[in-house]
Amino acid sequence: MRNNLIFVKLGGSLITEKNTPYTINYNAMKRVVKEIKEAIDTNQDLNLLIGHGGGSFPHPIAKSFRTIEGFIHGNSVRGFALCQNAASTLNRIMVDLLVEYGINAVSIQTSACCIAENGEISDFFPEPIMTSINNGIIPVVFGDCIFDTVRGCTVVSTEQIFTRLSKDIPPSRVLIFELVGGVYTADPQRDKEAKLIHEITAENFNQVESYLGESYSVDVTGGMLKKVRELLKIANSGIECEILSGEPRNIKKALMGKRGLGTIIKPITISKNE
Repeated sequence: MRNNLIFVKLGGSLITEKNTPYTINYNAMKRVVKEIKEAIDTNQDLNLLIGHGGGSFPHPIAKSFRTIEGFIHGNSVRGFALCQNAASTLNRIMVDLLVEYGINAVSIQTSACCIAENGEISDFFPEPIMTSINNGIIPVVFGDCIFDTVRGCTVVSTEQIFTRLSKDIPPSRVLIFELVGGVYTADPQRDKEAKLIHEITAENFNQVESYLGESYSVDVTGGMLKKVRELLKIANSGIECEILSGEPRNIKKALMGKRGLGTIIKPITISKNE
């Protein structure tokens, strides 16, 4: 496996207009891709796996058809087809732009390479992703609806995909770029008094969980609380994780090694005496 691998997630709220169905935020998406290209050109040893959220493409459909719950009613199969098509459409737009900017990227369809069991990824076929990275090609995965051996189908987030992939392809870092600048004591888009939480560990997670419970808007994959839970799983494998803003220049700074721009998710602290 190539060195210096970083998992990068581009949040759906960052690259789409989340309150307007099927609408990309083209200016933000173009700027994000430009910064990724600049980072790659600056550091030829940089290796990336990119993932992105669904934002205004699959989320409204998944919510309407309750796709995360499975094949629960007569229209569930139709909902699954519509949801998967919307998610892959956004992925195609993302990959098109990456390639247009001279980045060698390929789409990896989540629903074609993994299966879930009761809402959690149970089987994953990572070989195409590993081969892509080893050949200097950037795989682009995405939050998607997938088949589930218990429910029939479900929805998995990019963070769930990263959690599973980190076992097969351990990255040096995981960077989650969102519209907001990290994890706060309340939703910063609604509460001006919200304060940034600079570090999250297993030790302080209970307090953080109380902040996130009802404070953030929740998408079908669980919102900020589920993101933090998944990243703690990755961090406890010794992998550095950070949630930060996708604001101008942040992506390039983080890819070039800058730390502490947002909220760092750290592993459990182990005493030297243990």
